[in-house]
Amino acid sequence: MKLLFGIVACLLTSCTRPSAITLQRTQQVLTIEAPALYPETIVYDEQRQAFLVSSLRRGAIYQVDRDGRARTVVEDPRLCSVLGFAVDRRAGRLWVVNSDLGASVRPSAVGSKQLAAVGVYDLATGKALRYLDLSSLAPGPHLLNGIALDAQGNAYVTDSFTPVIYRIDASGAVSVFLRAAAFAGDGINLNGVVVHPNGYLLVVKKSDGSLFKVPLLEPARFSRVLNSSALRGGDGVVLLSEESLVIVANRTPQTATNAAMVLTSGDDWDTARLGSKVEFGDVYPTTAALRDGSLYVVYSKLNALIQSTPEEQRLLEQRATIERLSLGR
Repeated sequence: MKLLFGIVACLLTSCTRPSAITLQRTQQVLTIEAPALYPETIVYDEQRQAFLVSSLRRGAIYQVDRDGRARTVVEDPRLCSVLGFAVDRRAGRLWVVNSDLGASVRPSAVGSKQLAAVGVYDLATGKALRYLDLSSLAPGPHLLNGIALDAQGNAYVTDSFTPVIYRIDASGAVSVFLRAAAFAGDGINLNGVVVHPNGYLLVVKKSDGSLFKVPLLEPARFSRVLNSSALRGGDGVVLLSEESLVIVANRTPQTATNAAMVLTSGDDWDTARLGSKVEFGDVYPTTAALRDGSLYVVYSKLNALIQSTPEEQRLLEQRATIERLSLGR
C-alpha cells in the first residue's frame, strides 16, 4: 500500500521527469562588425528587436542589428569593463555591472580588481539614472560579474573574487545578500545567475562546476544543486523553463569546456541532471540569449584579451560572433 501511494504521489508531483531539451548547432552565425568589443553578456531586447551586448574592452552597452552593425546604447565615462547587465522592461531600465580586470581602454581610478559598481540607465535613451558603489560592502578584491532581477525590480549581483552575492533593491539601497565560504575558491568563482519564478536564485560557480540554489527569502538556507566537472568554466546561465536551463561554459586554468549544456530538474532544483551538450571549440563562449525559440551564444576569445599585456591588447582586433542554436524536444 505504501509503495502504491508513493508511485501515485510521484506521478502527481515532482517525480515526473521534465521533457528533454536538445541543443543543436545550425551553422547560422552573425559577426559583430565592430572590432575589439569583446562582449561578455548578450540580451535580446524585444522592443528594439535587436541584441544588446556588453563590452569588457570598451566599457559600454551596444545594440547589434541583424546585419551585425553595432551602435552605442550606454556610454558612461565611469564604466570600465561591463560584464553582466540586465534589462528591466517594465521599468524601462538597464542595470549594468562595472568591473576592472585590467583589460579596458578606460582603466578605473581605483585599479584592477578593486572596482565594484552598478549603474542604472534609461533603456530608451541610455541616460544615467543611478550609480552605486558596492566595494565597501565586503573587503577584498572584486569582480562583479553576473546580475539578475526579480519580479519586484530588485537586483542580485555575483562577485567572482569575494564570496558574496549583493542585493540592490528597487530604490537603490545596497546590501550583502549572502556571504558563504562555499562560494570561495581559486580564480573566478560565482558567475552567472538567474532568478527562478518559484522564488530563488540559481548561480553557477565557474572554478569547480557547482550550481547553487539560494532562496530569496532565506538566503542562508542555500544548497548545492549539483557539483560536476562538466560545469567547470560555467559562465552564463539561461533559464529555458521552470524545469530546464542552459549553462554556457568556457574554461578554467585546468579545464577547457567551451560548451553549452542543458540541465533539467524534476524536484524544483533540489537536484539536477545533465542533458544535451554542444561543444564550440576554442572560442571561449560566455553566455547566451533566447530569441524566437532559439538560443544565441556569443563568443570572441575573451580569454586572449584578459591574458595579454597592455601592449598586446592594443593590437587585438577580434570581432565577436553570435551563433544560433536550435532548441528541440
